[in-house]
Amino acid sequence: MNRYGFFGGSFNPPTIAHERLAEEVAKKFNLDKVYFVPVGNSYRKNGLIDENKRFEMLSTIKSRKIDVLDIELNLNKELSTIDAFNLINNKFLNSENYFILGGDNLEKLPNWKKAESCLENNIIAIERGKDLENIIDENELLKKHKNKIFAFNTNKLYDYSSTEVREALKSKDMNTLQKMLNKKVYLYIEQNNLYK
Repeated sequence: MNRYGFFGGSFNPPTIAHERLAEEVAKKFNLDKVYFVPVGNSYRKNGLIDENKRFEMLSTIKSRKIDVLDIELNLNKELSTIDAFNLINNKFLNSENYFILGGDNLEKLPNWKKAESCLENNIIAIERGKDLENIIDENELLKKHKNKIFAFNTNKLYDYSSTEVREALKSKDMNTLQKMLNKKVYLYIEQNNLYK
């Protein structure tokens, strides 16, 4: 049976950190592939560029272990996490599915719509400056589903965000951009005149 990881986010733009995390998670949890799942246009976030542009940027970095899934795109409604999980599970019925979240989102998860149903799925939580063990032990719902939550400690060497990349693009800070952006993503941004 194939084992797949699903890494949701705005990817506005996708950074080298996203790529490295996907590769490391695939290696650690023996996943056949990690799919980036960009949110659609209905997701309310300032400065979010068009879903199709973000999908195309992610498509430039596909590899043997990394792919992109457009399941949240071209919908005229905002999806809750459980809606997204269900769409993915229905499409990937015959695989073992893992949903990749940041530790900050794991902490918020108990307050989400149908949180208990979300936690019936396998969750890989990326420890980003958050003590995941504490987060789980301090919340009854997370504690109850502890056996479905897998911690992943990330290397802090690429602890930077899409926000920093957007700022570097505006200021044409090439040193930062070379460190944070795949060349193919940078070329796509330049050719499409994005983040100006």
